[in-house]
Formats: sequence, structure tokens, C-alpha cells
Amino acid sequence: MAVVGVSLLALAVVLLVSVFLLIAMARAGPLTKARAKAVAALCAQRGLVAGVATGDFALLGPIDPRWLTNAFSSSDRGLAVADFNRPAGKHTEFFSVLTFTIPGLVMPYVAVTRRNLIGITVGGPPLVELESTEFGEKFTIRANDRRSAVMLLDQGMMQLLLDCEDVSFDMVGDKVLAFINRAAEQAHQPAEPIEFELLFKFRDGFVQRLPDMLRAEYAPPS
Repeated sequence: MAVVGVSLLALAVVLLVSVFLLIAMARAGPLTKARAKAVAALCAQRGLVAGVATGDFALLGPIDPRWLTNAFSSSDRGLAVADFNRPAGKHTEFFSVLTFTIPGLVMPYVAVTRRNLIGITVGGPPLVELESTEFGEKFTIRANDRRSAVMLLDQGMMQLLLDCEDVSFDMVGDKVLAFINRAAEQAHQPAEPIEFELLFKFRDGFVQRLPDMLRAEYAPPS
């Protein structure tokens, strides 16, 4: 009798969990569709089209294309954006990612990540400390070449990151990979693509504020 009782209890738990999952899926469906529609409209304003190429997110390393959703890119392959859901053991990491190209630049690797958040790449070069206490309290900086990181993170660039405070980024060569850890965001309507809006704001500001002497110092070999 005890065995039968345990079996019935286990069956009841399985049925209850299944019901909860079905309810969650039913609720998530309309939100997922609403988000996809809002993202598509936002990307269309920038002339982006649905779909990305295999190498667009090369800085992420080998990934399963199924981890990318709401993916859009420019016709010249210079910009791509997507939601990125990556399995991590028993859990899933939720990011929104944007990658873009800075022509005429060969930058040593640098990573600027919001403190107390996991980065999007594993490991990294040595830590770099800047003179700005405010910036150092909010971001962790790693770089293969300290000088390049200091040149990149001038007052204008630091202010951009403070203004886009949910955005972190990795950069190497002529590629920038900006990302937002969606699990750590403040509460908002799931259908609102605020991550994409912030990533586009970061990209526009980054291109405008990139120091001229960085382009001169780290130009491709002639």
C-alpha cells in the first residue's frame, strides 16, 4: 500500500507540473509573438532584414543557430542583432546581442562588463583599472593591451556606457559585440524590445565617440 501511495503522489506531482508548464506556455505564446512583432518593426526602421549569417556572431564562439531568435542584419553584414538564449547546465542564460564592424581598425581584445554579471564570453585577459571611480564601481574592464583600453574608454565613451548602463561589450579587431543580460534587467513589459533600443543607442554612440587617435594608433598594417 505504501508503494502505491508513493506512486500516486509522484503521478500527482507530475500532472501538476505539466499543468503549470502548459499554462506558462499558453501565456508566453502571445507575449513571444508581440515581442517578435515589435522587434521586427524596430529593425525595419533601420533597414535591417530578418536572418543572420553563420559568422555574424563569431565572437560568441561556436553556437547552435537555434539559440538565436528575433535575428536581423544589414545587407552589408556590418550589423546584426538578436535575442540569444544559451543553455548553461540546468539553466538557460538570456541575452540580447548586437555586433557591428568598425572599418579600418585592428583593436587588441578588450571586454567591458557590468559588475556582478556574467559576461558573454568565458575567461578573459588581465583586469584594467581606470581613474574614474564611478565607472569602476559599475564596470569590470579586461584587456590584452592596457593602453588601447585606456584610449578607448575616454570620458565620452565612459559616459555612453553609464547612460546605457545595462550594456556590456567585447571588442577585438574591427568587431564589437554588445550585449545585455536580460535576466538582470529591471521589470518591464516582456513584449517591449527595450534591449534592442538600448543596443542600437550604444552602437550609434560608440561609432560617434570612437577616439580618432585610436583609429590612428590601431589602423590595419599598410
